[in-house]
Amino acid sequence: MKIQPPLLFVILGLLAWAWLSETWEAAVLLLSIILFSQWGSLRWEITPHQFYRWGDLSSTLVISMVVYVYLIDVPQNQPIFSVLKWLPVLFAPTLFAQLFSQQQQLPLGTLFYSMRKRPNKMIDYRMPYASVTLLSVGAANYQGQGYYLMIVIFFMAMLWEGRTQKKSKMIWLALIMIAIMGGYLGHRGFKHFHYWLEDKTVEWFSTWGSNPFKGQTAIGDLGSLKLSDKIEFRVKSDHPLLLLQASYDVYLGKNWVTSRRVFSFENPVKNPNQHPLKKIEITQEFNRKKILALPDGSVDIQGLSGAILEYTELGTVKLSSAPNVGNYQVFYTGIRNDPPHDYDLKVPKQHEVDLRRFNKNLKLEGLNAQKMADKIKENFHNNFYYSLYLGDESDSNLALKTFMFDRKAGHCEYFAVATVLLLRQAGIPARLANGYVVDEYNSGEQRYIVRRRHAHAWAIAYIDGVWQAVDSTPSQWLAMESTNASWLQPINDSLSKLILMFKQWRIRRIEDESTPLWWGGVVLLLIYLLFRIYSARRQLTRQKIVVDNTSSRHQGLDSEFYLIEAHLKDTPDARDENESYPQWINRTHLLELKPLALLHYQLRFDPLGLTVKHRKDLQQAVSSWLNAPK
Repeated sequence: MKIQPPLLFVILGLLAWAWLSETWEAAVLLLSIILFSQWGSLRWEITPHQFYRWGDLSSTLVISMVVYVYLIDVPQNQPIFSVLKWLPVLFAPTLFAQLFSQQQQLPLGTLFYSMRKRPNKMIDYRMPYASVTLLSVGAANYQGQGYYLMIVIFFMAMLWEGRTQKKSKMIWLALIMIAIMGGYLGHRGFKHFHYWLEDKTVEWFSTWGSNPFKGQTAIGDLGSLKLSDKIEFRVKSDHPLLLLQASYDVYLGKNWVTSRRVFSFENPVKNPNQHPLKKIEITQEFNRKKILALPDGSVDIQGLSGAILEYTELGTVKLSSAPNVGNYQVFYTGIRNDPPHDYDLKVPKQHEVDLRRFNKNLKLEGLNAQKMADKIKENFHNNFYYSLYLGDESDSNLALKTFMFDRKAGHCEYFAVATVLLLRQAGIPARLANGYVVDEYNSGEQRYIVRRRHAHAWAIAYIDGVWQAVDSTPSQWLAMESTNASWLQPINDSLSKLILMFKQWRIRRIEDESTPLWWGGVVLLLIYLLFRIYSARRQLTRQKIVVDNTSSRHQGLDSEFYLIEAHLKDTPDARDENESYPQWINRTHLLELKPLALLHYQLRFDPLGLTVKHRKDLQQAVSSWLNAPK
């Protein structure tokens, strides 16, 4: 039994798949069926519609696998890799349809549904299937250099098999070597870029408007402020509260940054004096990484099994390897007493005069730190207004001054930044904090709803040995934000709740390790497709292939189609030298010869030749054409 190169690539690809993916049982079964298809000379003549059924079976298996890994597979696994791993099994029915068919090829419509209503080109599926096996090998995530070397050898052999004979072999090899080196260097560069981008993702996109190292305020922006109604998370708590995501101690005008960027696996917040612990419960959807919003003084976080938590000194908590949905408990004291640093008292020179003037008007002299903070907050609450309008001044320094002395209206970042600088001017260590306000209670869910528009900024001050929030934004800001909510908010909230319930149900099914009811529907669908294939058996004709034992170079030289070519010699319809049969038939408009030419090509060049029936069909058709009146 001689194995042709395309089938050899399939066999080698399956062996590589079995080795790296550890799927020996499945690979042995597939290889046994493939080799069995080559031993005998019996084939089935399969119609295009029957080929389509086998293609539909593979498509159904792929869809079922996607649904399965998404609903049932362990959440920490990446579903795409589970699907990729089993692609050789999922697409095997389509390959078997070709191998056991008399045609030894597939109609293109088997793979592409859009091609089924037009004349189908026949293709050899073995090479594409071999490529699928190599794609599945990559899902094993083999970290050594052997995988790349193996892929290079495989594809070099595939390209060598299909190369044109007219091109120089040296040029071909040079281009291949350039592609290999470019692929290797590009892979290494992309790998380093991936690691860099993964780190930056936490800074840029962990949550909307949240960066643990740099906070860009809207002070000095023009236009109106409008935030989304999207629900970020849900909180079960006994009372409203502030949840901190990041705090910043270095002022750079419009931007604030943190002087301490190092993440540690140890939580710096302790409870040495054994203060009473409070508890909240947060339900939240996660991406791979997230900056958590937590109460100040969070001592312990429970309910995020398998997740990795990292902390900074300024209160930022980064979550990695998170589940899709987390329902976790936070235990906190509300007290954080780490000592302040020099940056917490630095006042920008360009604002010193204005800050001194503002504090003088408040008559803060002689007051203790707590009363100073209270008086600054009360002044903003009583004499300033919250506004969604950002102002007309594009310079952030002038915009802040205008806010403090002229407009006396702005959004929360104006109040927070002004309060931090005023506290520092009064000698009180202070930082800018970003996070969320928990205030909107939903009686139906018996939880607080935290939306993207509940994102908030406030000052935190070091008073009497502990850090405490100094939120100077007038309280009407929440009501104003709610007034501007979209009329679609109830619909979006309902959809958000349904999606959350679905994801929670999915996790429960995984934990229960039970088989869902819908899986029965998938099984029934597969049974239906197999039945459709089996029910068409009357149209399947098992044929014995006429195999020419001579070399393929001399195979089919006795084809009856040559009689037609000889008959037309020395006539205007004669075939020109080196003219292909399709070109000849189109030029002479002898379109009735097309099906005969196809049979001739199969007899001449297909290693399996023609069935006895098709050879008789060719003989009769040629005889009828020659004897027909011209």
